[in-house]
Amino acid sequence: MDTSRLPEPQRRRMEELNAEPPLEIVRLFLGTHFGDAQSFEEVRRDLERLARSNIRSHQRHLAALEAVIADPPAQPDALAHLVGWDGNWVLDDPSDAGALEFLHEVADMIRTVIAEAPATAVRWS
Repeated sequence: MDTSRLPEPQRRRMEELNAEPPLEIVRLFLGTHFGDAQSFEEVRRDLERLARSNIRSHQRHLAALEAVIADPPAQPDALAHLVGWDGNWVLDDPSDAGALEFLHEVADMIRTVIAEAPATAVRWS
């Protein structure tokens, strides 16, 4: 997105958001959307509701998820901790491999929500 026409405060905020590490973005996303959710479907409905007007955060979260999936943390159990502790989500397979599979499912869900969002939803372009 060309930010050159944005007012300085908005441009500065976008730069701050873009500078956050992907792992921290995913950590906050999981805690916010999965932390108290009872089901995957509940999270999907919430994201679909938000996408009716704005998908910028969805796009940001998807980009961060894709970055974490492509280059997972090297520490053992980091992804398992991310999903189980930060996301408060119980997996059948609580290993890093199970957490990685879960993150793939979450990324796929967000891609679908973005694709199905109304054309009038605000997006990064």
